[in-house]
Amino acid sequence: MTERSELLLGPVGKGRSTRIMVTLDSSDVYQNELMQHLLENGMDLARNTEREWKLIIETLRGAEEQLVLKGKRISGSTCTILMDLAGPKIRTGPMEHKVRPIQISAPKDIYGRPVRFSEGYLDSEANQTEVLLTVDGAPSNFVIAISKTNYGGLGSLKIGQKIIFKDARDERSHTITVLERTGPTRVRIGIEDTAFLNEGTKLECQIDDTDQDDKCSFTVGTIKAQPIELNVEAGNKLRLYKDTRLGHASGSDSWDDDDDGDDAPAAISCTHPEILDHVRVGHRVFMDDGKIEAIVRSSNEAYLELEIISPKGRPGKIKSNKGINFPDSAIRLPALTTKDIKDLDFVSKYADIVGLSFVHGPQDIYDLHRALSKLGRADFGIIAKIETSDSVHNLGMTLIAGLELPKFAILIARGDLAVEVGFENLAYIQEDILCLCEAAHIPVILATQILESLAESGLRSRAEIADAIMGQRAECVMLNNGPHILEAIETLSRLLGKEERLRHQIKKLPIFRDFTEQYDVFEG
Repeated sequence: MTERSELLLGPVGKGRSTRIMVTLDSSDVYQNELMQHLLENGMDLARNTEREWKLIIETLRGAEEQLVLKGKRISGSTCTILMDLAGPKIRTGPMEHKVRPIQISAPKDIYGRPVRFSEGYLDSEANQTEVLLTVDGAPSNFVIAISKTNYGGLGSLKIGQKIIFKDARDERSHTITVLERTGPTRVRIGIEDTAFLNEGTKLECQIDDTDQDDKCSFTVGTIKAQPIELNVEAGNKLRLYKDTRLGHASGSDSWDDDDDGDDAPAAISCTHPEILDHVRVGHRVFMDDGKIEAIVRSSNEAYLELEIISPKGRPGKIKSNKGINFPDSAIRLPALTTKDIKDLDFVSKYADIVGLSFVHGPQDIYDLHRALSKLGRADFGIIAKIETSDSVHNLGMTLIAGLELPKFAILIARGDLAVEVGFENLAYIQEDILCLCEAAHIPVILATQILESLAESGLRSRAEIADAIMGQRAECVMLNNGPHILEAIETLSRLLGKEERLRHQIKKLPIFRDFTEQYDVFEG
């Protein structure tokens, strides 16, 4: 086990035999100091998806070089990199669009302070104000369409000049700084903190003298429409369309083919509508990692009609691109998608390990290994993410397939898995997986909600501390990013450094039959 773990996951931090993986995102780009702190305090592996990675890897490697120069890291010792393939996750489909205040957010450091401007443009020729997603992992930027209202124009603005406006939510004042004049109708600007803009918001230039020719003000132009969000709570009806039409609020007649008029309930679609033919009346449907639960009350050719069961008392929000789970339905989708195969070329060049999402059984592992072999990377590390009921039932055969590979591990993705097997069964299932993998000498990564409250809010939870200690049973524990990620990694490193009295518990084989019957391995 030790040899397999080190071959795949790399060396472990001093005083521990369990590694720490940290999920990084676009907010970590250029945060060299944060990367150094994470590496110093126990980060052994870094994880994320393709979009953010080029710049994050540069920042990470730069932080490693700085630590080597400071004598705090051994030259040639590098943080192992895991990239996930998206897989066929079933998500909520696109929603109708509606104009509402636009949010502009600046990247923050580990203490919640802005580390640099959120950069964008004032543009008098732009048709609408919008946030833009850039490529190669660069942060989002924005364009503010403006119209001149009083004096001068964009050409009168000076580099470093300040422009003041009031937040569309709470009237709090924010400052825009002019960074560059790129042309007579367009200037590059920066905003230091999170702000909301509405159409008609006044932008007032600040001047240092009484020269009225330099005084100017602008008005924010048309705001680009954004996807709506649906508020639902127990007792509400919700339609789940069996095609790709847009989700809409209740009473909308945009897609109402049933002459219900204003009685039509809110509705959504999903990214794989073909699977809905396998969903039956009485089956449960979970959305957004189980935050919203519903039951199928009726079905026809056009849609499933759902009744919302929870949350109760306070509404939950359904947004586009949120996960949907059907734990009672026999749904089969290949784990390796066409997009995954395309992304694999990038992953195999920049990462050390690839994570395969929504694994159902051994064939998914063989398919991925075959695709890597075609790229000349047959020795590439593979992690199978266990997050469906099928993946649990077929785990024995998946482990056998993994033993044929040079580098292989299992990741217990407790978010989707809890929804699939039931929150009350998760602890038993987690124990089964740990025991089976230990018996097979396959490394395990424990993931999802480890010290989540601490990473997000800085507050410790007794239950989370007890849960995190269970990480001693695994070869690696994953932390998700958050404003207090440094405090979380320091705490986890201390917890995992304790005497590992839990690592070699006696296996309880009868549990396997009760909870995770292994198809084709154990007799049922």
